[in-house]
Amino acid sequence: EKLKGANSFIGRWKYEADKGIENGQVVFLKNGEVELRSYNDPSMVVAVGAVPWKYVSPKGSDTMVTVTFTLDEDGEDDVLIFQGTLDSAGGPDRMMTGAIATGRAEIGARGSGPMKKIGSFQAKFEQ
Repeated sequence: EKLKGANSFIGRWKYEADKGIENGQVVFLKNGEVELRSYNDPSMVVAVGAVPWKYVSPKGSDTMVTVTFTLDEDGEDDVLIFQGTLDSAGGPDRMMTGAIATGRAEIGARGSGPMKKIGSFQAKFEQ
């Protein structure tokens, strides 16, 4: 069954980044919320989204989905803005890769406004 739209990323992902919290489990919830949970203790939420996630569906025969989300991490001055892409046709082994930026979270999470790239991340779909 082909994954469409938000169904291609809703769920749990094994997460690694070179800025902010270095690893964990990022969870996209159907209600628009995103949580970053401790990798060693997934019951512990270490960061939450400042605004709901947003995605752009692929057009035509393209299967790439773009997801934008934020994480408000303890110890970080700015809310971090993440923009990742994943192949909705990637099946259970799909990966999300993208950039980490700072900016105004409210408009940054919608993909606009001035943003400063400060790092990158990748995540592998778990469930």
